[in-house]
Amino acid sequence: MNRSILSVVVPGALVILSCTSGQTSQAPAPQPSSPQPQAASSAGAAATTDGPRPRRAPNPIAQDSARRAQVDSIMRAIAGRETEPAGTVFKNVKLLKDMPAAEFLKNMDVNYGRGLGMGCGNCHVVGKYDEDTRKNKRVARQMQEMTNHINTVRLAQIKELDEDYTKITCVTCHAGSGHPKTTMAVPQPPSSSIPRQ
Repeated sequence: MNRSILSVVVPGALVILSCTSGQTSQAPAPQPSSPQPQAASSAGAAATTDGPRPRRAPNPIAQDSARRAQVDSIMRAIAGRETEPAGTVFKNVKLLKDMPAAEFLKNMDVNYGRGLGMGCGNCHVVGKYDEDTRKNKRVARQMQEMTNHINTVRLAQIKELDEDYTKITCVTCHAGSGHPKTTMAVPQPPSSSIPRQ
């Protein structure tokens, strides 16, 4: 009798597992979005290390604290020049040159840092903020140009049709993540609204 139960339970459990994982024995397993090092094969081949490493989840509290300390330090260093244009206070400012220096730092902290869930070191060589060696800094400039275009050209056209649109920032798409999501969770109805049978 125990064998008959096992012969029903084990295959049933395997079917449930394959359904819940979204895989069948015929379809290959989906690959992760960021390349993972592969385990060594049984033939003794070494694990591959080519390609980028998987990204670690950021620690937003630690990054916010460290970024805030760096911004405060820079604010003390530019004391008395907060209302001067950022392009005259800081070196190598290519965009937002006319923004007051204090507002420029706030933009870096709030829109870029918090908006992307990153610290200063994600885009800058800390202590050498004018250098362009970091890829993310160059990407951020491209994204700022895109944002400027959307706000000044595209939203101006939309506002002719609907006044209800405000300007966008990094937060609009990124919402605290380095990469915007391309999908969203499907809302589930409350359990009380499900009809009982």
